[in-house]
Amino acid sequence: MIGLEDCRALDARDPLAAFKARFAPGEPGTIYLDGNSIGPMPADVPRRIERLVTLGWRDARRRGWQRFDWLEKPWRLGEGIAHIVGAGSKDVIFCDSTTVNLFKLLAYAWRLRPERPVIVTEAHNFPTDLYVAEGLVRFVGGNAALRRIEEPDALGAALGPEVGILCLSHVDYRSSRRWNMAEVNRVAEAAGVFTLWDLSHSAGAIPADLSGTQADFAVGCGYKYLCGGPGAPAWLYVHPRHQDRAWPVIAGWMGHADVFAFAEAYEPVEGVRRQLTGSPGILANEAMAAAVDIWREVRREDLAWKHRSLSETLVALLEEQCGSLGVEIASPRDYEERGGHVAFRHPGAGAVTEALLAQGVVGSFRKPDSIRFGLAPLALSHEDLWHAVARLRRVLESGIWREERYRTVSV
Repeated sequence: MIGLEDCRALDARDPLAAFKARFAPGEPGTIYLDGNSIGPMPADVPRRIERLVTLGWRDARRRGWQRFDWLEKPWRLGEGIAHIVGAGSKDVIFCDSTTVNLFKLLAYAWRLRPERPVIVTEAHNFPTDLYVAEGLVRFVGGNAALRRIEEPDALGAALGPEVGILCLSHVDYRSSRRWNMAEVNRVAEAAGVFTLWDLSHSAGAIPADLSGTQADFAVGCGYKYLCGGPGAPAWLYVHPRHQDRAWPVIAGWMGHADVFAFAEAYEPVEGVRRQLTGSPGILANEAMAAAVDIWREVRREDLAWKHRSLSETLVALLEEQCGSLGVEIASPRDYEERGGHVAFRHPGAGAVTEALLAQGVVGSFRKPDSIRFGLAPLALSHEDLWHAVARLRRVLESGIWREERYRTVSV
């Protein structure tokens, strides 16, 4: 049995323990296990935003473009998290939303290989990934098609000579099943297929290796484990071998070789920055910068140790304390196949999640019977997990989750 002292001993060894103080604590007594939905807020966000709106907006107005780094933020932010996702420092930018970036890169990749017009994805991929692919197929018409695989084992057989792009979420948003990125990229490359990864449920929780595994393209959101806050900009990655092969699908003025030339004809800037479109979101980028300045100091190996330790501790605690009360682990047993969150089943999952909220544990529910605990490595301790599972055990043992007030389930 894992006791409270065991968890405290793990915290004493935690190489990332000091980072917890860099985040605002939230409501007193509340344990936040929703890093897979919205990550914790860096403590200096309010100060940064106040400075921006007073010195930049109120006082400088148009002069803010020269006085501050507003225009440079998209690639400076990318440089700050590149090591976390295993990318070169010049290969990542922050811009737009995950959905928009998916469209930009999916269409860009499709144009590089139009003679292979089929896109392969998972049947149960995150909805926006499916919708973007469906929309692109309808837009380009002709022989373009979307092929969905039901199980991971069907991947190899699906990559026929007509397939040009494989679009996958690195981690399943429901079960937290994780693809082996290196193996998938190897299989896709052997089949002559581009890979486009969505790292929204892994970046900032588990280290990725986009460059080392030869991924072609990737996207991810900034508001989950990367802690950029609601409305945070998303990010995208393009392998250097593809960056200058074609015009971007959306040729915006921020991707022009000379932004303030106001030329009548478009000339793309070199590198990944040609994927920029319109004016950057200054306020959102400033909040994101508070998180990225923390990530610059995080070592990949420390992140890997911390998340693995949290995840395996949580699985063990759930089984030891709640296994006899109807809890069943829904995520893969092997950590190498598990992503940022841990999912577990219970017949009353929706009501249990609501009862947990009342007990100060913030998780999330997914139909029909799954509860997800998202593990933000920089802001969580092993002791937090022990207390959270102890509260879950009390909710289940007491049966309070059956009360009428918990039957309406929030998002």
